[in-house]
Amino acid sequence: MKIHQKLALFLLAAFALFAIDASPMSAQEAAGTAAATRTISLATLAPPGSTWMRVFDAWNRELRRRSERGLQFRIYGGGVQGDEAEVIRKIRSGRLDAASVTAVGLAQIHRPALVFQMPGILRNYEQLDRAREALAPDMDAGFTSAGFKMLGWADVGQSRIFSTAPVRVPADMATRHPWVWRDDLVLPTFYQVIRSNPVPLQVPEVLGAIQTGRVDTAITPPVPCVALQWCSRLTHMTDMPMTIVLGGTVIGGRQWAELTPDQQTILTETATQFHQLARRNLRRDEQQALTEIRSRGATVIEVTPAQQQEWLNLGAQIRTRLVGQIADQALVDRVAAFGR
Repeated sequence: MKIHQKLALFLLAAFALFAIDASPMSAQEAAGTAAATRTISLATLAPPGSTWMRVFDAWNRELRRRSERGLQFRIYGGGVQGDEAEVIRKIRSGRLDAASVTAVGLAQIHRPALVFQMPGILRNYEQLDRAREALAPDMDAGFTSAGFKMLGWADVGQSRIFSTAPVRVPADMATRHPWVWRDDLVLPTFYQVIRSNPVPLQVPEVLGAIQTGRVDTAITPPVPCVALQWCSRLTHMTDMPMTIVLGGTVIGGRQWAELTPDQQTILTETATQFHQLARRNLRRDEQQALTEIRSRGATVIEVTPAQQQEWLNLGAQIRTRLVGQIADQALVDRVAAFGR
């Protein structure tokens, strides 16, 4: 089965997420457990059928099993609760309990979480894993101070440049019309430095903009590019990861405090288990997506060492500009040390 069939409508840059356990329950069982069951409402952009939704369907089953049906998710997928900024506002107001979001959503809570996603700061998953593990106590404290509990980190993928014409060096981007996600705090600076003219859109608007020629370039991971059909029009891929796109699952601090100690333990332990599984599956899917992109006849732009250095120099410029906006210099330096 082709990857776009398996991952249809899966999001980048999207990316992360859960499914409701559809296991049947009799009316008698439901009546007997309703009063004791704590249902966590969770919003995500991911629709049914995606890798993340399948993985976290298993999480929900395990959550219910471990808690003897005392704890479960109610998932609002496909963005029905609004964009990520709106979802975070709903958690703060108590209208939702939790969310699985991309870095755009995480930045609405604790902006320094974006430090891992700065261009060129980390170049592969091994570096990302080591950096996130080392900084986990600081990041957890930041989310707690902001009134949230971080349950687990998600990967969206290593972004590459997909375009309708070859892009080899930063100067080639000056004449392009790239997509930029509204509320993104990193790529606008990227496009400002290279003097490109980005088109701000929400994710569901991108395909139409590509089809009409309003957008001719996107910096996105391979999985969403294939699944959202962007790669059917963006026929060139620059084969150098620009950044690693990430996300995470959070629950409101008040909602977390309402759980019993046993429920908190079960939620934390299962979150760790299934976020690890989801990251592993996503990385596998990314390799499958790259294979499919090549098999479809896409023009793969191989980057020379000299061209690669131009992109790395650009990343350093962008990180300098983002210091103070996303994180202080000390935090940027700590993360950058894992990328050397």
